[in-house]
Amino acid sequence: MVFLRVCLLLMTLHYGPAFAAGLDLSDNRKGAPDLELSADSSKRATAHANFITAQMLESTGKMREALGYYLAFLESSVGEPEIIAHIAEMTMNYQGLDAAVKLLEGKLVNATSPQPYENLILFCLSYAQEKNQLLTRATTAADQVMQTFPKDAQTYVMAVRLQLATGKRDQAAQTLEKAIKLEGLTATFWLGLGRIAQEVWPIADPDKRVEHLAKINPFFEKALQEASKNSKAGEELLVADYFLFSNQIKSALAIAEAVVTRDGSLDARKRAVRLYEAAERPDDSFKALEDLVQAYPRDVEHRRLLAAQYIQKREFPKAVEQYEAALQIGGGDLNDYLQISNLLRLVKEPEKFDQFTVRAQQLFPTEPRVSYFRALALNQLKNHAESAKLFAQTAKQAETMAPELLDDTFYFAWGVALERSSQFEAAEKQFEKSINLTPSDDPPRAANTMNYLGYMWLDQGLNLDKAEQLIRKANEMERDNAAYIDSLGWVLFKQGKFAEALTELLRAESLMETLTGDDAEVLDHIAQTYDKMGNKDKATEYWKRALDLNPETESVKERIEKSLGISKPKTDPKPPIEEKEPPKVKENAGGA
Repeated sequence: MVFLRVCLLLMTLHYGPAFAAGLDLSDNRKGAPDLELSADSSKRATAHANFITAQMLESTGKMREALGYYLAFLESSVGEPEIIAHIAEMTMNYQGLDAAVKLLEGKLVNATSPQPYENLILFCLSYAQEKNQLLTRATTAADQVMQTFPKDAQTYVMAVRLQLATGKRDQAAQTLEKAIKLEGLTATFWLGLGRIAQEVWPIADPDKRVEHLAKINPFFEKALQEASKNSKAGEELLVADYFLFSNQIKSALAIAEAVVTRDGSLDARKRAVRLYEAAERPDDSFKALEDLVQAYPRDVEHRRLLAAQYIQKREFPKAVEQYEAALQIGGGDLNDYLQISNLLRLVKEPEKFDQFTVRAQQLFPTEPRVSYFRALALNQLKNHAESAKLFAQTAKQAETMAPELLDDTFYFAWGVALERSSQFEAAEKQFEKSINLTPSDDPPRAANTMNYLGYMWLDQGLNLDKAEQLIRKANEMERDNAAYIDSLGWVLFKQGKFAEALTELLRAESLMETLTGDDAEVLDHIAQTYDKMGNKDKATEYWKRALDLNPETESVKERIEKSLGISKPKTDPKPPIEEKEPPKVKENAGGA
């Protein structure tokens, strides 16, 4: 009795109060010193005690002793099919094949599901030899289960697997052809048969693909019919998955669209996004993705996918919105902050870029890539001196922590910060590093830096010969670039070659598809050239056109206003910036 009480305690701890609640713990004898159990409860308690003891022994490697307790457990318990399969393997190892088969066959009596039959069939298939007749016993079991559970999909799956394993493919096909004629069965039944049908009629066989699809499709069509009748979206979408897998995209898409229309489930919307893409309907896929995010705003995965789509469309503000929402919903890692920082750089909203990089730097104070974006943000805010300082600090950090960051784009951006803060000698060094580090297979990147450095010298009246060489080299490396042609015209202007300068400057103007405030400086250059050539009317015309563009560079605006007799200049013009891409950021669940 003491042993039984210990077992009861172990059972209650292992199975919880529900186990104890199922026991008859009443005591009808007054003053009875021991706990009395009903016969059924006592039997169950003993079975569970044997099972736990067996598990404990098995965990310590005492397999033979464990088997004894497992068998004792089965004497007073039906046992789960998975447990029985495990015990049968142990029985074969320690008591022989016949004992294991006898154990499995014994569990067929009064079976309430096909699982015990499956245990026997799989065991027989695993250990079948010509002399042990296990295949015959498996075939007998398959016939029995077919008669006992004729409307259970597992019955047909077992029969077909056995027939395939024994090389009877034609017989397996006949079994399924018989099954397809059944009526009144569930979608789950037909899905199960549809899966095994693909093993009988492989759709990967290109020569028989059409023939085999004609055999398999009816199972899934019946599954769809039953699932749709009962509005079971999960099963409908499993049918859609089959049609997608078998490259019947139109059928799969029709199912997904129907489910989306009916109940708008998240899973259906996900399928629709993917299926529109598979059907080469990118606009519909994009619209479905937008609708999904609107309907399920807390789905982080698809917010990221939508952000990636916006990036492809170069709608960077919308991409930022989606990434930031994903960050707020599900948190984020370093790469998320780098991704958003990179997008904010492209959006060119300096205040927002500044605020975000401040937050990123607080979270990742020692990460040089974050410091790099922070320096770029300061540059956009025109806080060039602070930006230059941060670039210097970042370069030291990156030497050991992220040396790949120190590429030509890094030194170009650093050079811009130094030049804009009038540290021209230091800027020259960074620009030269950038030129030397530019990949040989990407001439435009080197051309951009060459043009910038040459224009800086030209603007300062220094190294004019070297400036001309760099600017001409930039034009050779990338022809028909309006900014570089403008620089070349300005070199010629500085050399007093006004007619040649005008030719290049007018060519630069013609290459500008849409004039903006950034391009006002080119019109100013043309105006100055006309002025030097004595054509005051043309000069005035171009200055007025430049002023109408509202020049973004204040010094250019002031010079134009003075030339038109409106005000006096305060500063010298600055060279045009063609901002280069920062290092690529590894993409995250949807990235850039």
